[in-house]
Amino acid sequence: MPNKHADVLIVGLGASGAILARELTEAGFTVLGIDKGPYYHSDDFWLKFDELRYSVRAGLSPTMDTDPITWRPNARTGAQICPWAVGPLPLNPLWLPPSVGVGGGSIHWACWSWRQLREDFRQRTEWVSRYGEDALPEGSHIVDWPITYDDLEPHYERVEYEIGVSGRAGNVGGEIREGGNPFEAPRKRPYRFPPLRPSAANKPFVEATRKLGYHPFPAPAAILSEVWRERKACTYCGFCRDYGCHVGAKSNTLDTMIPPALATGNLELLTNCRVQRVNVDAEGLARSVSYVDAKGELREASGDLVILSAYSLENTRLMLVSGLNKNGMVGKRFTIHNYGWFSGTLPEETHVYAGPAVAGWAIDDTNADFIDRSELGFLGGTPIMFFGGDYQPIEIANNLPPDIPRWGQGFKDWLKHVNRHFFAMFSQMATLPMETNFVDLDPKVKDKWGQPALRITHDWGENDRKAGLWLNRIKHDIAREMGATKTWEAPLLPPYHITTHEMGTHIMGTDPGESVVDPFCRSHEVPNLFLVGGGVFPTYNGYNPTETIQAIAFWTAEHIKRETENGGVLTRFTTNRERLIG
Repeated sequence: MPNKHADVLIVGLGASGAILARELTEAGFTVLGIDKGPYYHSDDFWLKFDELRYSVRAGLSPTMDTDPITWRPNARTGAQICPWAVGPLPLNPLWLPPSVGVGGGSIHWACWSWRQLREDFRQRTEWVSRYGEDALPEGSHIVDWPITYDDLEPHYERVEYEIGVSGRAGNVGGEIREGGNPFEAPRKRPYRFPPLRPSAANKPFVEATRKLGYHPFPAPAAILSEVWRERKACTYCGFCRDYGCHVGAKSNTLDTMIPPALATGNLELLTNCRVQRVNVDAEGLARSVSYVDAKGELREASGDLVILSAYSLENTRLMLVSGLNKNGMVGKRFTIHNYGWFSGTLPEETHVYAGPAVAGWAIDDTNADFIDRSELGFLGGTPIMFFGGDYQPIEIANNLPPDIPRWGQGFKDWLKHVNRHFFAMFSQMATLPMETNFVDLDPKVKDKWGQPALRITHDWGENDRKAGLWLNRIKHDIAREMGATKTWEAPLLPPYHITTHEMGTHIMGTDPGESVVDPFCRSHEVPNLFLVGGGVFPTYNGYNPTETIQAIAFWTAEHIKRETENGGVLTRFTTNRERLIG
């Protein structure tokens, strides 16, 4: 079989790669898309209601037998295969990398779809002006992004209108609107669809937070609340997280971006193919990738432009195994979320098994610096979100208060009660980009294809602890006001070090010595190579990252289209571009 060639080679067709494929094929580029997973179809999820297969056994996620990742708390300690993801206890895809397959993590995500705050793009400026330079912890690398909210605002809008997000706007053109998030950055248009119907137990959360002086609002959801074109609206089946959507209401790129890309005739998909390395020629250009095809044979594919748009950690691993790290920045600035899980029971039935989790409302008063934290001793913030549905029996059985037995009649009695009265809240406190938290290649562990595993070096710090204590106090206040009959908390500093929200490790910046890609996600080291995804985040915040990742994908696609025309900076790599647009 001869090697394949296209104008653009895209590795990873998930939340961002599929957007790039749609945008570039419609602009006339030939695109070869390679993904290590399958091409799913809607029929694959029609009989999806299987918690054991999809949630416990991580049916849509890579696991440690095929995609090993090791972890150590610091550089002085030996690494081991992620201990929270192996062993006798059931797995949870939340503590694993996202999906493999076309559509990636957008297939089984829970669909919180947030824009970042304007302040999130300039963390250093905001924090230094408010708290002073000395407030930045020693060993931290807190910077301003090289792009702004205003740069991405039109692309956020494209995500919400072309992929589909339901919600209630709180700030349209600077006008604060009742019922939305009053703290959000200004948007030009409201959401494409009205918010989802609230979850059954949402009302006590809303009433309690309002009484405490907060501002609850419907969380933005990448799930259709109304029928749109050929897509159906949400049926509130309660199987969202970890599951594909059996009616297509979930706004994944498999359904929204790949079909129009294929319709152009310019996209070829190579599925169940694992890229092994990026091959760079004597001129320092990425000319091809080596991959193992579905039959296990080593192949090669080439492109004028190469885009790595897999999961952030996989992009980084591919860079490292390819020897592309001249400035030593690949793998640095690793950041993740601490979910601050908080559980309880209410006197009334909550029907937590019904509807999507994102149908619960949220408060953003605890995010950014809306509350002065001068005396609290930590940096950053997060919304607090009510977990309104999509909570299945096995998951509830694994989330027990410390005083409940793990077997016997007491265990059975508790499950009979809690399944009808359970509720939860969570937050997403982001770690700071610290020198001590990074990823590299494990010197010992390899996958079945002989590739080195990625090694995570990460531990929770004092900023995480202080933030968690503060957030738990607020959650207890809310639960008390809700009339909770029992509450319990996850560990303040959790045992996991993967959250599916891993950011950084190939960050964007204008200084080639302190970043991996430029503001348009183009590699400083290899000028025809792009890295797109959460890995480009130089700092992190309290929101789910997907909508920002997707907005950046649209931003990058616009740059590629613009700079391959009229003598742009990419024309020297795309020799056939004049033919394509001529």
